Amino acid sequence: MKAENKVWSLILDKIYETQREVIEKISSSLNLEKPYSAPVTTLLHCYTKAMFDSKFGMYKPIPTNINILLGLLYDFTIKVVLQGYPPPEHYYTKEYTDENGEKYIIHAGPDVILDNEVIELKYTSIPLEKLPLEHHELQLKMYMNITELRGRLVYLTPYGVREFLYEREEALTNEEIIKIAQEFFAGKISPRYEWECQYCQYRAICPLAIQKKEDG
Repeated sequence: MKAENKVWSLILDKIYETQREVIEKISSSLNLEKPYSAPVTTLLHCYTKAMFDSKFGMYKPIPTNINILLGLLYDFTIKVVLQGYPPPEHYYTKEYTDENGEKYIIHAGPDVILDNEVIELKYTSIPLEKLPLEHHELQLKMYMNITELRGRLVYLTPYGVREFLYEREEALTNEEIIKIAQEFFAGKISPRYEWECQYCQYRAICPLAIQKKEDG
């Protein structure tokens, strides 16, 4: 018996190809200067990370964390199960204008569109009783606004599965999305959530990074 690397090389090659395309699309849609433009997922996270990404180039698309790897495998597998191979790409844009005439172009790339629903697939190690997570709900509800469809969050965790359905009237309003965009582009909130710094590749060089609190 000897250690081999044939199958995982094939898997990582496919992940690299897929993630590279996703990252290139995110990079091309991100504009931190006027006219403002960003993907939904970027708006819901740290402005400074987005600034570093824009300035230095996006993070290499091969996962080094097992949970990220499991999430990518879950995401791709369920897309194929629900939509066939290769799974179709869903991509939308919508322009919002605030009370001062400032425009924000928001880009949405939902995982699955099926039976008049926009579906987001999430892998997490968070306990079931803490689901759904706020930023996942906001992401889905922004997609619901853009697509004008019902929404569904589908979770896979080490503790079991969960599924949450949202009716169309639960989508974020245009005004709520504009507020999020203003907080990001004008407010430059960094980080949006304290836990972001723990997983950020820039934390060692970022003066705004919040260190993980020690127990006790």
